Amino acid sequence: MAARIAAVGNRHFRAHDLNHYSARILVLLLQHEELRAGELVGILALPQSTISSQLQALHAKRLIRRRRSRLDSRSVILTLTPAGLELARDCDALSLRVHQAVLDALSKREKTAGLAFLRKVNDSLLGLQSQALHPFHGPAQLQRLSEAEKPAAAARRKRPAR
Repeated sequence: MAARIAAVGNRHFRAHDLNHYSARILVLLLQHEELRAGELVGILALPQSTISSQLQALHAKRLIRRRRSRLDSRSVILTLTPAGLELARDCDALSLRVHQAVLDALSKREKTAGLAFLRKVNDSLLGLQSQALHPFHGPAQLQRLSEAEKPAAAARRKRPAR
């Protein structure tokens, strides 16, 4: 569903060289007036590197302003520029229109069941978030496997073709 929603929005965002993530950032800044970069990482549940590249692109397009916090110089505070504010309003309006169109296609019973389903999925995922679900191989184990593969690969290259 997230990919379908992104596809609907991306068709509109392309004219401004935006994507789904950058549009979400603009709308969040519209809603909060200012946010720290770290807060966006928490809200969007995206890697810091993804947020950083999105912020660089938005800043280069002069849609956002970045300034260091007076209280903590490591913290970057983000706000919208006038152009960013207008584009954020457009992104928000599109989001609301898509949201309403989806809801209009559902009966009251479907909405109630869907909401209950999403709550249950969310609760389940929240519970899984802190659990060790699968014993991944450690970096040292994978390194040993890679090193053991090197002589075998070299031997395969030395064999004459039949």
